[in-house]
Amino acid sequence: MKHMKTLINIICIMAAIFVIGQIGIYIYVDAPLQTDFYGSIPKELVQQKQAYYKVKCVSGNGWIHLGWIANPDEEEYIIELQDNDGSFKKIGTAQFGSFLYRGIGGSFTVTKINKKTKVRAIVGQAKAFAYNKKTDIYMPVIAGNYRPIFKPQIYGYYINDHTIFQDAQHNWRLIGITSKTDGDPNAETYFAVASCKKFPPDNMMYEEAPVANVDDLAWAPHVIKHDIMYHMFWSPHKLHHATSKDGIRWENHSVIMKAPHHKFFRDCMILQVAPDQWLLYTTARGRFFSQIDVYQSFDLTCWQYIRTALASSFGSERNSPFASMESPFVVKYNDGYYLSVTYNNDTLFIHGVLMLFKVWLDKESYNDTLVFYADNPYDFGVYKGKKRSANLLASLRAHAPEWIYVPQSKEWYITTCGWKWVATLTQGEVAVAPVEWEKIMLK
Repeated sequence: MKHMKTLINIICIMAAIFVIGQIGIYIYVDAPLQTDFYGSIPKELVQQKQAYYKVKCVSGNGWIHLGWIANPDEEEYIIELQDNDGSFKKIGTAQFGSFLYRGIGGSFTVTKINKKTKVRAIVGQAKAFAYNKKTDIYMPVIAGNYRPIFKPQIYGYYINDHTIFQDAQHNWRLIGITSKTDGDPNAETYFAVASCKKFPPDNMMYEEAPVANVDDLAWAPHVIKHDIMYHMFWSPHKLHHATSKDGIRWENHSVIMKAPHHKFFRDCMILQVAPDQWLLYTTARGRFFSQIDVYQSFDLTCWQYIRTALASSFGSERNSPFASMESPFVVKYNDGYYLSVTYNNDTLFIHGVLMLFKVWLDKESYNDTLVFYADNPYDFGVYKGKKRSANLLASLRAHAPEWIYVPQSKEWYITTCGWKWVATLTQGEVAVAPVEWEKIMLK
């Protein structure tokens, strides 16, 4: 009986340590972070921008997306579609500036209702039509061995999340996380840079001077080109932005989102979905479950949260206090959309504690990249585990991959990278492998 009481006491103590530790880590990582839906567009400017942009449409295979500037603290939104008799019929409501409609389309009206006064006003009207065709779904397959293409020697000792693009001189450039450690996120305050004439290079890329040293953390850069200007975005916990005329020399740095809608905002990736319409995908966490959020912009400088692109729920294997769905990247291929996320950081608080001592219990999980399919770039479903998720298409061995299409050769490539102390596919370098798309079904 005495031994039984001792055992029960030990179990109770262990359970208490677990509960205190789990709650404690949530408080520890949550407390310093601020959230604000209006972190990019201040509330006092919302009405002005809402009136200017009105309602923007994106059409796809069986779907139409309506986007606008929203003021969810003070307004709610009704979406109507014109019927055959000319009247408008309510088809849905929205809290944020986004509505995904499935159907043929027609003439839409978005009406705002003031939450206090109940006064109604039209945000905008738009006409849009979806198309309807059978579409093949493809599975991305890594079709060869990884080979190294860049490892910094002068300005850092490794590369983590990175971006690859062609500059104005048609050279290929890599910009990525680094530091003069074997992997310390708090020491990552600028980006390593490399270049080469063709991609993938025959040899290692040439190291150049670092960029984005603005006296702040510098994680996960992403570069896009719009018209004649290059735009670079990076995080964490806020959105940095810089521009370049050639993709080489960067200027006009500013913080264009001082706080995100959800905590653990990092690893942003931008996709253009229509003329003057862009989506930003980012790591995020709800109350418990990890997720990928989507922000919307009509000018690349003013962003608003509009929805969750990929949620997770019961059955999902990892839900770290600091989020487990990292490094989102969306590829459009053959009229379908493919979202990859690196799925690491375990749920239990001990994982975060061990990371402080550079201990990663399951190093293979560092390379766990999941690929999800959707017919639109807004909604990739809910992840409920590898055997219970309808949109899950593939699981690849890669960490924080970039997906690169080379127009000259019409070939696809994937990269992998990571901290030296945990990565198993690399030893501080970025490595590249060819990708093939295998048709698996007709939708």
